[in-house]
Formats: sequence, structure tokens, C-alpha cells
Amino acid sequence: KINKSAFLLINKVDIIDKFKLLPIIDFYSKRFEFVEVFPISALNALGTADLLKSVVEKLPVHPPYYPLDFVSDSSERFFVSELIREKIFEKFRQEIPYSTTVEIIEFREQVGKKDFISAEIYVERQSQKGILIGKNGLALKQIGELARVEIEKFLGRSVFLELHIKVREKWRDSDTWLKRLGYRSRK
Repeated sequence: KINKSAFLLINKVDIIDKFKLLPIIDFYSKRFEFVEVFPISALNALGTADLLKSVVEKLPVHPPYYPLDFVSDSSERFFVSELIREKIFEKFRQEIPYSTTVEIIEFREQVGKKDFISAEIYVERQSQKGILIGKNGLALKQIGELARVEIEKFLGRSVFLELHIKVREKWRDSDTWLKRLGYRSRK
């Protein structure tokens, strides 16, 4: 016997005959002790709000890990790189695989002027680089414009965004590159 609280969740109640549901609940409730029973439909979100509310109420209270005014333990550079990456995924969807990453090369705050941000976008193949640049550089320009708007909203100040695309074959297989780019190595 485990001394832990448990909920009984019965999913797909949207497709089960209601008369068959009660015997199922009864069967499990006689064999195990549950804090609460939740018939739900995860697909249709039926009963999930009550489940979430109950789970939150039962969670132990713990002192905050970070000061309350901290939004995240990640740096502005991290968020800026993710905003650029997001715009690449939104623009290209299936054309560019998710083997694209962004590294902030320079992030310079400038009093009285726009902040300067230089970023390198890494892809694994030359063909991917061509797709990201687009005809006459139009695709890269659009990525930059969309990302700049989001970055300025996030930072609350104006920025000059400079983007470069580089081919780094098999960067995802290199522990050195994964570490450099802030990812955990495979080891």
C-alpha cells in the first residue's frame, strides 16, 4: 500500500453509456481509496476544469524558488533568440525542419539610441539557407521585421536587429555546439 493521495480519472465519458459508467466507478472505488473521482473527456475538456481545480487545491504549498518579481530565470538573450526562432517556424511551417537554431552574437543596450542585436541563424543544409533568405533576401527581411516587432514588445524599447544565416552541418549531433547554444548535451 502506498500512502499517497490518488484521483480516479475515467476518460472518454463522452462516448460511454452513462449506465455503464457507474459500475466502473464502483468497481475501482471498492478496490482502492481515491481522494476524488473524475469522469472526464480530455478531448472535449468535459470535467477537466474541476479536475485541475482539485489538483491545485491538493498541491503542497512551497516557498517561492525565485523572488516574486522574477518572470523567468532565463536571460533576455534567450528570449530574443526564441522570438526569432518562433518567427522562422511561423513563416516556413513545413519547409524548414526544426533543425534551426538562433544564437545571439551581440546584444548591446545603447542609451538614447536603439539597442543593437546581432543574431546568427543556424541551419544544417545549404538548401535550408536559401529558403530562409528567399528571393532577393525577402524572406529573411520578413523574418527580421516580424521578430523585431515582437522583440520590441518584449523588451519595451526599440531595437536594431541584424540577422545572418549560417550553415552548420550536423550541429545537433555535436555536444560542443549543443552546449554553446545552451542546449543540454546528449550525454
